[in-house]
Amino acid sequence: MSGTKTFTVRQLDRETARVIKACDTYGAVRIRRRDGRTYTLEAEHKKNFLFEAPDTLARLKKQFVDIRLNKKQIELADRLLAGE
Repeated sequence: MSGTKTFTVRQLDRETARVIKACDTYGAVRIRRRDGRTYTLEAEHKKNFLFEAPDTLARLKKQFVDIRLNKKQIELADRLLAGE
């Protein structure tokens, strides 16, 4: 769960909307109690908002051209990466 945000039980109680928004952003958040026990609150439907937004997909398609290599080009790239 690297990259997740940790909240306390008190924050969950007082700032529920903020915790849920972080859960939507990160996919899951960690809730920590004073005694050290932790719980995970996970979004039921995880979304990768960066790549699912229609305008972002259109921009990515404009920026990156679909380049397909043939077998000979792939073999050459493999040899170059291997240092041959």
